[in-house]
Amino acid sequence: MTWFHNNILLPICQPDRHQRLGRRLRDLELFDRMQRSQQTAIQERRIHAVLDHAYATCPYYRMVFDRIGFRSSDWHFGEPLPLPELTRDLARTNVESLRSRGFRPWELRKAYTGGTTAPPITLWRDLEGLRNKVAVQYHLNRLCGYDQGTRVLWIWGAERDLEQHPSWRWRFYEEVLLGRMNCGAGQLSEASFRNFLEKLNRHKPEVLYGYSNTLALFARWLRESGSAYHRPRVAIATAEALRPEDRLALELTFGCKVTVHYGSRDVGMVAAECSEGRLHFHPAACYVELLPAGESPTGPLYRLVVTDLLNYGMPLIRYDTADCVQFDETRCGCGSWYPSVTAVLGRAVDHLVLPDGSLMDGAPLVMRAGRTFRKIRQVQIIQKSINRIQLRFSALGEGAEVEQELAAFLGDMEQAFRIPIEWDVERVPEILRERSGKLRMTICEVPREQYARECRSAN
Repeated sequence: MTWFHNNILLPICQPDRHQRLGRRLRDLELFDRMQRSQQTAIQERRIHAVLDHAYATCPYYRMVFDRIGFRSSDWHFGEPLPLPELTRDLARTNVESLRSRGFRPWELRKAYTGGTTAPPITLWRDLEGLRNKVAVQYHLNRLCGYDQGTRVLWIWGAERDLEQHPSWRWRFYEEVLLGRMNCGAGQLSEASFRNFLEKLNRHKPEVLYGYSNTLALFARWLRESGSAYHRPRVAIATAEALRPEDRLALELTFGCKVTVHYGSRDVGMVAAECSEGRLHFHPAACYVELLPAGESPTGPLYRLVVTDLLNYGMPLIRYDTADCVQFDETRCGCGSWYPSVTAVLGRAVDHLVLPDGSLMDGAPLVMRAGRTFRKIRQVQIIQKSINRIQLRFSALGEGAEVEQELAAFLGDMEQAFRIPIEWDVERVPEILRERSGKLRMTICEVPREQYARECRSAN
């Protein structure tokens, strides 16, 4: 059935994403079996190809290359790329000049970044790049036993990624043909967890896939509720850093392998955890640079800078992911040379507590609001009590536009909470990372026992 899914079903049903999927997966398997010298040679060719394409077709890169007098032939593999980093602010303000002129408009597909740490960025992807990114994600899934057609329960916080009103045809395609059951997790409550449990027991998935924090909350709820539940054979945590205590909760609850994937809407899924607990970045998909970013209580921090080797529609060269990582330069015990990190200390997003005791994932809330931001750059929400929130934000310039964006955001928050909120608003130059390296965008200081009481009284 797996061969049928990868070579026939998916390419026919979704050609934009899956054309020649089977061949692409075979090429990635072949790449993984090659000698290191062959793999690095392919990666080197891809880096030069992206650099040449960017200079020839993207006004932004032509300007940057000419300004510093750089050409692709000047760079030698193993050296740092001598180009300025592409920050999210630069990408946001230079979208049109970053878009490749080598493609006609109908040959590109539009996407957006998540927008949890800053307003979202418009992305353009060429069809071949999109298909290759999908193949890399499926390839990483396969490494831990999740192939197309495998029964999986998705518990996903970004509900915009899920079909909100699926037709029977779409449900047949998703649930019967693909074996995928979706659970929206933008707002969590006793009823939400019971819905997850019902689908878990009815669908009996082999794989549990979802936001790290949400999976851990569900695991703890299962243990506390005393309910009987199906146990998958693997849990894949992504979208957020997986804390050691959350990994332990998943392992104790489900008694299965817990693994982590790393990716973003910017560059796609590009790394998977190995048997030694390190995240390895696939060299066919990206070129990774780690730049010193200071110290944390657990050791040196590095900024993760990535060059996307697959998307030619809007090349991202030396792209600052805004994530910090920890790194161990010794060779990984799994035997792979693929670039690896021991931990990604990216965004940290707490769930917020609503008046009825349910929990709301802070990421989609900030993402929705961020789509309207033009002047506001960053927001941080700190929930002090059920109806008291501290909002810290940074913005460009002054004036009415900042005030209008701020008022609209506060209105959206009050609409989500459905009660008046006592606001403590503070403008800051920048939302800084904590010493641990995490950039905390939503912080809940409401004691767990308080919202547990609220939840019981509401149900």
